[in-house]
Amino acid sequence: MKNIRFEFTCSKQVPLYAHLCNQYLNHDQLNITVGYQEQVYFIEAQGELKELESLADAIAQDFLISVWLTDSRISLIDSRMGSHQLLPDAKVEQEFCQQCLPLFGDNQSPLFGDISLKCDCCHGRTRLHEKHLGLSYTDIVSIADSLLRDGEAQLPNKDTITFSLSPLSNTGRDKLLICNPNTLNAQFHLKDHQILALSSIEKPLITARPVNDHPKLDAPLYDICFAYNRAVVVLCEILRQKGIDWVYFHADNLSKPMVWIQSAWSKISSEIDNNDPVVVLENAPEPLHDEASFNGVVARWKKGLINCSQSDTEGTGGERSDAGICALHAGNLESGQFKNSAVIYFSQEQTGQIVTQDRDQKSELFFSLPALPTTGYDIYHHLEQSPQRGVVEKFKQKYPDDYLRLLDLNLASPTDNLQSLWAIAAIILGLPTKALTKDALSDALISCAMAHRGSNSPRIDYPLTKGEAHRSLNWCKTLGSLISFRLADDRDSYKLAFGMQDSLADFLANWIEHLDLNIGVNSVILAGSEFANEVLTQRLSLRLGKNFPLKINHRLDLDGNNLAVGGLYLKKRRQ
Repeated sequence: MKNIRFEFTCSKQVPLYAHLCNQYLNHDQLNITVGYQEQVYFIEAQGELKELESLADAIAQDFLISVWLTDSRISLIDSRMGSHQLLPDAKVEQEFCQQCLPLFGDNQSPLFGDISLKCDCCHGRTRLHEKHLGLSYTDIVSIADSLLRDGEAQLPNKDTITFSLSPLSNTGRDKLLICNPNTLNAQFHLKDHQILALSSIEKPLITARPVNDHPKLDAPLYDICFAYNRAVVVLCEILRQKGIDWVYFHADNLSKPMVWIQSAWSKISSEIDNNDPVVVLENAPEPLHDEASFNGVVARWKKGLINCSQSDTEGTGGERSDAGICALHAGNLESGQFKNSAVIYFSQEQTGQIVTQDRDQKSELFFSLPALPTTGYDIYHHLEQSPQRGVVEKFKQKYPDDYLRLLDLNLASPTDNLQSLWAIAAIILGLPTKALTKDALSDALISCAMAHRGSNSPRIDYPLTKGEAHRSLNWCKTLGSLISFRLADDRDSYKLAFGMQDSLADFLANWIEHLDLNIGVNSVILAGSEFANEVLTQRLSLRLGKNFPLKINHRLDLDGNNLAVGGLYLKKRRQ
């Protein structure tokens, strides 16, 4: 007889794993105990080798990959830590698992299309949206036929999902629902961790770059996902049979794509349901405030437990100037060390900042991105009035079409972010886009950087300006540096786009090393939605990670509930 433990380490709670642990308590032949401690789900059992091998096979089949799973292992144990008590499974969202999916989702199954199929493993039928109750196979076939006939169709859901055979207008970056996963590598450049995420039980959106010269996918980046509920699974299988590899789709309030950072996935921001507040942190150190809000999210602390819900007061709550320090506090929560640290916070919605805390827990704003002019005329005027006037005039003469595109540019607010800088750089490099918008242009620059092969590139200048309170960026000199390199050799825009990211990572590493000499920096926290840019994230991790531990609180958002949670520890009187 042997005692054995199956462990699943996760960066945050996985309700389906808790549900599956509870299912195994019903095992008749083995004395099974379960538990959840320090972000590890575990199942313990005692039995003969053959029985334990059979159990291992079953667990391997049931515990499908979660996007939050960071490690799993089996070990022999001397004593148990678990119990026969049910684990709280919070809010399980998955409508299907490996047992029921082949039954209703495979066209060879006699039960194909029966989305009301009962499953004793995941109980997914109980989570069908009310608008999907009674939705028959014939109904889903009708939706597929309408899509193929009219080019567009809708599926009722919490937010009606629109499917289309062509790009949907005014929906931001195009989103694709993959109907035939077998053709995925023929359509996109993907890494192993991205494929695992697409196949995970959460079925998240991820950002991917299409293969070069794709005959149909001509945008620089796409957000893609696999079928994520029973009705969509059946629809995708019907379309796959008809030769459709993917379709465009859109719904209001869709989650933002996941971000791969420091070898694990993170959310940019979480959907919050006031009927089921999201518990984001247990055993949290006592904060300075019992409640704090930021951007429509309110965080509350009570007896070591922090939960988040939607703010029930009007306004966003929190000040943009506090976003960096809030992100710093939230990033430090896991270690509980609120000193000798720095945060690099780059956000599309808040001001990009570098904030530090010294050994006395005194915080200081070291760097803040400037607000760039919103019109191309003003951008050109600033460049023309700067010491970069000579190269700007040469750019105007040599690339008149790109000069005119720059004059036509209108940047949506806010502009104190990297995304706005990337958009201007994309025009300077002459990158083609379908629309002259900040989103489209910045996507073009990031995709171009992703396409660069190798790690060598020109060093773009990112000089600091010294203000009365903090440092900022001399963006005219940065863009003048980029223009100079294009004028010298415009044959490789990939290298220059990559150089924009790599050079910034290099300068950031130098700035943090400078701060380390002055105040002592024991760790650096990365936060903010701009780290969805995988090139910047990877280059910064490589350059800065050589000398400093990089931290991300994966249990919190990168740019969502973390700001409200960090606000609990903000040394500021509430109004």
